[in-house]
Amino acid sequence: MNSIVVKTLIFAATFLLFSLSTEAQTKHQTEFHKFLSTLDAAQLELQNGKADPFKSLWSRSDDITLSGGFGGMIEKGWPAISNRLDWVGANFSKGKNTVERLVTNQDGKLAYVIQLEHISFVAPETGKDATRDYRVTMIFRREKAGWRIVHRQADSSLTKQAPQ
Repeated sequence: MNSIVVKTLIFAATFLLFSLSTEAQTKHQTEFHKFLSTLDAAQLELQNGKADPFKSLWSRSDDITLSGGFGGMIEKGWPAISNRLDWVGANFSKGKNTVERLVTNQDGKLAYVIQLEHISFVAPETGKDATRDYRVTMIFRREKAGWRIVHRQADSSLTKQAPQ
């Protein structure tokens, strides 16, 4: 074969593979951004006392973890996390939030976000207005059913403090 034809075929094959890879990556990024919109809506539902929409976004595998903003032990596995999220939902009502995403990264089957969450709500037990400010890291995995949460860590340590 003529070397120009061979070079053209190699270039065309490389371009095609790159295009397919870029197209798949764009599709995954679009799916992930749609998932984040669903996540935001589900978190608002949680802050209004409805845990089920947020719970539906979690993986059901044994390796999932939750280090929640209300403190306590790190929960591991779906049964423990499900119970904890029910408890969290019971501690929120009439919630509003602002989510400030600092970093979003998705690559293949894994993704993460780093964000600040500012929540105002009414504590159901006391009926008093309350606020919470969290720094949050969440890790996601793309599973057969789509993107799922596999880890969430939230804390309220927003003030920089020197060691004592």
